[in-house]
Amino acid sequence: MSDKSKDTNINPEELTFNTSDRFDEILSSLSNTQRRRIISHLQEEGSASQSEIAHQLVRWNYDSPPDEVSDKAVERIKINLHHEHLPQLEDAGLIEYDRRSKMLLVRDLPELAEVCLDHCESVDLPS
Repeated sequence: MSDKSKDTNINPEELTFNTSDRFDEILSSLSNTQRRRIISHLQEEGSASQSEIAHQLVRWNYDSPPDEVSDKAVERIKINLHHEHLPQLEDAGLIEYDRRSKMLLVRDLPELAEVCLDHCESVDLPS
């Protein structure tokens, strides 16, 4: 069987389903303000540690320096990052997260993610 005949056996409905699933995954990941803020921060910085992201989120969430926010609040953000936000962004293929070093890196974002982030930026990021 030639390679050309293999190509003709692709089911277009299956491709549409996979693309639709990918869109759903990206949109679901970006439906949360915290996750959009994480991506925006990583786009600016290139990479960051989980701790740096947590402290940046504290600054945005509480509109105050991290040293004025309780350790309990910072720890709660770190736990949410580890168990919820970072895995979802990683599963959607938007970031790389090394659990051992706790370093994050933004990937080349799909156009859909870029459009969503651009649209939400003025609302999500405090001035």
